[in-house]
Amino acid sequence: MVLNHFSITPFPPGRDRGFDFLGTLGSDTWAIEAKFYRTQRAQATLIETAALRLNHRGVTAQATKGMLVVSCYLPIQLRLQLEKDFNLTFIDGADLANWAASDPALLSELQSLLETSPDDLSQVRSSQHPPVLSGKPLTEASLPENTEGSDLCKELRKLGRGKKHWPAYERLCERILRYLFPNDLHGWHRQKRTDDGLNRFDFVCRIRTTTDFWQFVAQHLDSRYVVFEFKNYTGKIKQGQVLTTEKYLLEKALRRVAIIFSRDGADKQAIIMTQGAMREHGKFMLILDDDRVCQMLHMKERGEDPTDCLFDVADDFMLALPR
Repeated sequence: MVLNHFSITPFPPGRDRGFDFLGTLGSDTWAIEAKFYRTQRAQATLIETAALRLNHRGVTAQATKGMLVVSCYLPIQLRLQLEKDFNLTFIDGADLANWAASDPALLSELQSLLETSPDDLSQVRSSQHPPVLSGKPLTEASLPENTEGSDLCKELRKLGRGKKHWPAYERLCERILRYLFPNDLHGWHRQKRTDDGLNRFDFVCRIRTTTDFWQFVAQHLDSRYVVFEFKNYTGKIKQGQVLTTEKYLLEKALRRVAIIFSRDGADKQAIIMTQGAMREHGKFMLILDDDRVCQMLHMKERGEDPTDCLFDVADDFMLALPR
């Protein structure tokens, strides 16, 4: 296909090449990556991660130029710094709105995808800083790619289950949470409890409303704090374990949300109990198995927002909530 004078070749599904499209413009080949973020505010660390990955993968693919397209809005100073650091062209939500403005149907589709109002798009269309295609050849950035997300996932997969490995599981979950949400949570208050005869710890953290998901938790679920629990059982957790967590959620303490790490998720009766807790008491519990945790780890490593995954899980839960 040809877009804005680019000839675009999408890759077939399968092996991750580190970017989404290969573009051709004149004699240049472009490695092009697109990142969708629910949160419109630019999260610099995520974008830097995505840019570094694109830079390395583009050089490996022998592309002569690179372009990172993001759905959020980049302040001009951040854009200029990113261009300098990673030798890429950056296209943000404002640029996409500018380009789509001449096609009402395309603009409407973009607005629906980004979940923005017409007023939002009319403001960003007045941007005084349109993107400039990089005239510099793509050269490899000096920083190495970060593989911490993949490393943590591998460690999680290898860790044993049951009482013997409970302390190691708690320590690993803490490292995972600090990697996934370094700017989203504050306090990291440990609470010692006894559950099924096993002494263990969980965390209570204060939420910083840095992303759409945490804003949803604070504003719509009326919870300023979130509980994290780690259940290293050999199978799916049952309703008894969910009941223990529910009793720890307190409306008057503004602590109405829990995120439970469980190796294999929860059985049917446990899920029914989480639904009842939400429907009857407004207590919201998300249960994440190893697959979902690894999904978030890989998202963070690619420069994507892991809280977008939490939002998807929350959406599925709310939409499926029975009467």
